[in-house]
Amino acid sequence: MNLFTLAFKNLWNRKVRTVLTVLGVGVSIAAFVSLIGLASNLTDAYKATYERRETDLIVREKGSFDLLSSAIDKEYINRIREIPQVLDVNAMLIDFSLMKLKDYVLVFGWDVNSSLFNNMKIRGRLPKSLDEAIIGEMIACKFNKKIGDKIEIKNSKFTIVGIFQSRSVFEEGSVVMLLERLQQIKKTPTKVTLFNVTVKKDTIAGKKRIDENKEVEYVQSQISNLFPDAEVKNVHSIVSSDNLASTLINFAWAISLIAFIIAISGIINTMVTSVLEQTREIGILIAIGWRNVKIISLIMYESILLSFLGGIVGLILGYGIMRTLISLPQLQNISRMHYDIMFMLKAVSISLFIGFLSGIYPALKAISIEPIEVLRYE
Repeated sequence: MNLFTLAFKNLWNRKVRTVLTVLGVGVSIAAFVSLIGLASNLTDAYKATYERRETDLIVREKGSFDLLSSAIDKEYINRIREIPQVLDVNAMLIDFSLMKLKDYVLVFGWDVNSSLFNNMKIRGRLPKSLDEAIIGEMIACKFNKKIGDKIEIKNSKFTIVGIFQSRSVFEEGSVVMLLERLQQIKKTPTKVTLFNVTVKKDTIAGKKRIDENKEVEYVQSQISNLFPDAEVKNVHSIVSSDNLASTLINFAWAISLIAFIIAISGIINTMVTSVLEQTREIGILIAIGWRNVKIISLIMYESILLSFLGGIVGLILGYGIMRTLISLPQLQNISRMHYDIMFMLKAVSISLFIGFLSGIYPALKAISIEPIEVLRYE
């Protein structure tokens, strides 16, 4: 009988304790999978939205807490367009709107000639008047809306003139109206949330083609010099520095770390109890010649096996919890469920590491048993 089989047999002989410990580890991994997974999904969707638009730079109000609190002068767009290295720039106003009792949807305000519409697959047509809007496929399905129906946003009624599909979950779960109308609704007639800037990738000031990152950095410095009150960042920086996203991820990690500590404590308690119950057997094994490394390996195998089983249970529970969270009205229109193999492996790896850490103290306690004392007692 090898060590792994012996470890499994020891756990099998203590079924109730093993099941409870596995569930304890499973809950900690479930907390990690559901919270970190959800936060990562939202952040990835947020980043993918900009990448789909081929965005190079985001221009928003300096010092704003997050994207939605930004308010920058719309007239800046004309001066940004004058920069020779700018290929395209679009103004965008963003808001949330409550529909029914608990359903929130994103609302975008775009210029009628915005190139952002080009990345959508639209059934129907674009909005042309202030009382028209287009909605994403997710919104149409959820609220059973079709072209020609009315939709109420911020106490104003709009005629749906188009239903669109997008590779961005944020867009497909949104309503898009003309920028001027959303400015009226928000009572910010001269302000927008941000500018979406795409940089030319051929030349800078007549020079030969150089690294694309340097081209973007050049335009970034140009816009920063023009508008000292604006914050200009690339997509990666804007996503990583967003306070709401950072707060969500930090909160998820804090809860997960607390859960991990509880899981480690649970495994240590289980394994120390097991060692105390098997004092006689371990003492005899040492007396007949088992080396310390073999005793340590046996205890570590038990601990790691417990955490591995807990990791599998945690994955199942975690994705179940994540699916429930995503189905909540507040998140339904801005996130999609997807399964990431690398994230799953990360979760299992964490569970194995928890098992390794948890097994160290019980293993050291096991090799401290004096066989002479055990045999004398017998």
